[in-house]
Amino acid sequence: MSQPDSVRSVATRLENYFDWYVRVDPEVPSAVWTLLSRFSALVNGPENVAGAQQLLAETNGYSLGSPWEELRLALAQLAHQPA
Repeated sequence: MSQPDSVRSVATRLENYFDWYVRVDPEVPSAVWTLLSRFSALVNGPENVAGAQQLLAETNGYSLGSPWEELRLALAQLAHQPA
């Protein structure tokens, strides 16, 4: 079963936003790109509640404004889907 369309659209928009963000603020940790890549893989792959829960916990260590919180909300939605 695929992820909800709303989460996929959030992922696409956030990937574009953070691509821009990293270009204007090169001090963004490289770990953020890893987290974003994992988020994209979760959204575009099969449902993985455990992976979403783990990634949600890992994203808690960063504060990159409201888009980051939107990413975390999308992860929370993925993390609480029935298996």
